[in-house]
This record gives sequence, C-alpha cells and structure tokens, in this order.
Amino acid sequence: LKAMLFIDGTWLYYSLNTRDSGRDPVLRKFGRGWQNYYKVDWRVLPKLICHQIEKQRNSKITFAGSERPIEVARAMVFTSAKKDTDPNSIRMRMFREMSNANYDVHMMETIGQGEKCVDIQLAVEMLHYATVPNAYDVAILLSGDKDFVPALVRTRQKGKQLCIASMKIGCNRVLYESPHIRDYDVVWLEELLDELIIPIPQDELSRRDRAGYVSVFTMMRVLRDFVGSAPDRKWVNSRDIGKYLKSIKISDSNMLEELKQCHSGLRTFLMERACNLFDVKFPGGKSGRGPDDHSFWVRVKGDTSKILIDEFKRTQFFTKEEKEFLEDYKVDKYINDASYIKTEVASEEIKSVPQNTVEGDDYDNFIDISDLEDLDNKDGNDSPPAMNFGQLTVASLKELCREKGLKVSGKKDELIERLEGDRRLEHEIIQKQRMQAKESSSRARQRSAAQRISSNTTPIVDTMQTVNNIYAAALPQMDASRHSRSADTGLSAHLENLIKEYLRASGGKASSRDVGRYLAANGASRRGSKSALTELKEAYGSLLSFLRLRANLFAVLDEEGYGGHYGFEIKLKDK
Repeated sequence: LKAMLFIDGTWLYYSLNTRDSGRDPVLRKFGRGWQNYYKVDWRVLPKLICHQIEKQRNSKITFAGSERPIEVARAMVFTSAKKDTDPNSIRMRMFREMSNANYDVHMMETIGQGEKCVDIQLAVEMLHYATVPNAYDVAILLSGDKDFVPALVRTRQKGKQLCIASMKIGCNRVLYESPHIRDYDVVWLEELLDELIIPIPQDELSRRDRAGYVSVFTMMRVLRDFVGSAPDRKWVNSRDIGKYLKSIKISDSNMLEELKQCHSGLRTFLMERACNLFDVKFPGGKSGRGPDDHSFWVRVKGDTSKILIDEFKRTQFFTKEEKEFLEDYKVDKYINDASYIKTEVASEEIKSVPQNTVEGDDYDNFIDISDLEDLDNKDGNDSPPAMNFGQLTVASLKELCREKGLKVSGKKDELIERLEGDRRLEHEIIQKQRMQAKESSSRARQRSAAQRISSNTTPIVDTMQTVNNIYAAALPQMDASRHSRSADTGLSAHLENLIKEYLRASGGKASSRDVGRYLAANGASRRGSKSALTELKEAYGSLLSFLRLRANLFAVLDEEGYGGHYGFEIKLKDK
C-alpha cells in the first residue's frame, strides 16, 4: 500500500518544544535543552508510523487476509515563519533537518500575530492527491488540530484510508474519539520517542559548534566567569556582556564576533545552547527604556561546575587559537571597574521587571524567572500582568495556547477559561517559590558565597585521547623529593581542589591524561604561571610525583602506562 504523510509543521514544532515540563513527555525524558544533545531522526519517522499501522492491520479482522506492506511514498510538511526569524533557531533548524531528510517542506511567511492559510494548504493538498489516480492508498495526518476533520471525512469519501498520528499533549479529543474520520487507531508519538529521538553523534555535535575559533565550552566559561563575577553575584545587563566579549581578542577576531558568527548572537546562545547555565530575564513594556534599547538581564544558575565539565568532555578538539587563548586566560585580566557600568546604571530596572514576555516569533526563547526576591511588589499585588483575553480574537487566543503548551481546540469561552486557569496556576507557583526563597534566603547567600569561590576555578576536561593536543601531553616521571620543597601551601591546596573537583565530577575515577588536560585548562594559583599544570610541573615535576605525596587523598591504580599513550588511572579515596 502506498501512503502519503501530511504534517502540520507548526503544531509538531510546538508539541516537541513545549515549555511545560510537567506535561511534555520529551522534556521529562530528555531534560530541558535536549535539542542541544539529541535530535529527531526524521528518516525513521515514516517507517515507525507505518510499522504501527501494519501491527493494527495484522490484529484487526477488518484487514484480515491483507499482507501488503505500507510504505510512505511522500512526506509533506506545512508551516510558516516570520521573515526575520533567526535561521539558526531551533524552529528553523528543525525544518532544515526535515528538508535534508527528503521531506517536502512548504514554508509560508507569517504576517502579523498568527499564521494564515497553512491548515488550508495542507487540507487542499490532501484532497488533491486523493483525486489523483494511484497517488496514495493511505493518507497519514500528523497533527492534533480538529480543523482538519472536514478534509479527513472528504478524503475517506474518495475511497482512501485514513490514519492519524499525534501527541497526547496537543491532540483534540475529536480526533481520537470519532471513529468515522479514520480507519486506524491513533498512532501516539510518545510511544516512539526512544526510536525517534537519538543522541547527536560527537562528530556532528563538534561540527555544529565549530564554525569559528572558539568552542561552546570556552564561550560558556568566559560568559560564566564574567556574569558570576558581578557585584553581589546578581543580574548583569546584556550590554555589559557584549562590551566585555568585544574586549577579549582571539587571533584576528574577538569573542563577540565569534558568538555572532557561530550562534547568531548572545540571546540565541543563552536561550538555546546555554539554557542550563544561565537565567535570562526580559523587561516588560513599561520599563521606561528607549525604543532602541533591546538589552536584557542574565544571571548564572547556582553551581555550574558540572555543566561546564560535561560540556568540556563533549568538546572533541580545540583550535590552535583557542589553546593559546586558554593558556593565557585570566578572569581578572579583562574585568575592570568599568565592566559593569550599564548594570549599575540600570540596576533599578531589574527590581521592577514584571513577568517576562517573549519577544518575536520564536517559541524557542524559553525564559526562566527564578530571582524571586528581586520581584517582590511593594503593593502586595504579585499577580502576573492582567490581560483581557476577551478582547482577543480566536486566532490570537489559539496562538497563546500554543505558546503555553495548552490545547488549541474549542470555542472562544473555552480558550479563555484555559488561559485564565494557566495564569492562576502560574501565579500560585510564583507565590510558592517566593515563600520558599524568603525562608531560605540567609542559607542561600552563604551557599552562594561558597560556590562563587569554588566556581571561579571551574575546570575543563575532555575524554579524547589526542596525541597532538597540548592538554594531553604526557609528563616525565621525576622524583617527588626534588621538587616538593618549591611548593607552597596555597599551590598544594589549589591543585588538590582542582583534581578533587574533576574526579568527583567523573564519578571518583579518571585517567591521568584527562586530569592533566583539566589542569592545563585551568588557571594557576599565582600570577606569572600560565596554567595549573605548569605550576605542578615546576613544583613537583610530574602529576605522579604530586599524587604520591598525597597518597591519603588519591590512589594511583596503574602506573605501567605512564608516559605512554593512555597514562594511568587515578581514584579519589574520599568522595
């Protein structure tokens, strides 16, 4: 049997990328920011749906005696986007990947607040091919919108079989409760996630992040160091961040240009690539700023050491320019008294920022508002900004429902009730979090101060065994007694903390090569030395010599390979 797959691209995008972690099975299974480490294998989607249909055909009496396999002859996607939508956004990247997997992507331009004619275009194409001889036997609709019901009924009247594939999070009940519009049970994508969403291969991940001199890890670290070093470790204005990145030179470029070239700017990078590392807050429309001021606020999310270490391990290689930059990189080398001028001038704005609104057409720009202490309203009115949903059109209400991950079906009163309920729930969550934040504020400040001290030396490691990588260079074995006298207490504690931090992040055990690269990528305890590894070599001669002097903290499991290609294993005795 020949099948054609008709996909409501806009519905599919919002269903896969909703912000509601409590309802979205993709977020629950793969975590927030999953698009950075996993991808949808679009090539297998038609096969998976056909396999589910064949299972139903084999089990139902209606199709008894029919052994003809089902194969998708053509897959068509219908969607739209605004003209200025970022081409590197998750949304546009998704449709490019579908096109590369031989889907026919029909992209229309969105004008105004809501998309127009996309659903009509899909319905027209489905009915058109239903009248073309031998075009298809089975029409598969991937959507959850009940607006397609008339087209489904007419398609069946043309003698074609109908199957609906959808997700429970965004499927109208009419599609799965009305038997007269389909010939098969609904195929739920939630049951196919393990085969549909796969990890991004390391080589592909590296190519995605390697358009310039700087890897994602280095960009994350530079941003984390600057934002985390702000006065009182509070929010930092994006203008200060941009000015700081522009001041950091790397080869014939600077960090700001690298960010624009590789990730389409600071906002896109923070929202998509570093969403687990930073909180981002946008001021409301009544902030009193000028029409040309599009700046926003950024803050580090607590302890970021493990996130950076994990990103370092995913980094397959460093460019020559990046290696030279990391060897010479010091936080205080670039930060000065004028680094946070905009933050200080606009510090009152962040205290009066209401609940954020996402600017533009991209649902990708998820905003996490967690600075609850700074959002206290003096008049005691903590509710989100009031919006009169009754003044909006049905199309606008549906668009709001899509953005919030709510069902888009129903009459206007039902849509308004749904949005009002979501607003009340959001208000209750904010109130609860504020109370928790106030109760633990003192303890949180103490913990934040401790984390700031430790995170300033956040390390970096990689599991690649690359011979030519300067971070993986084997150290010569030397007698510890010849060098132990030159090491002071501060250096010893600094090296111990770095090695402990990396071993803990690696599960208590790691190779000497990884530890060496980790030390090479982190700063020294005193000025003048380029890295912690350089200090260790000057004071102790080798990593093995240092570890032997601290047998109470570290265990060397195998020394035979020292100086060779693989080094030896190090274990932390007390996790």
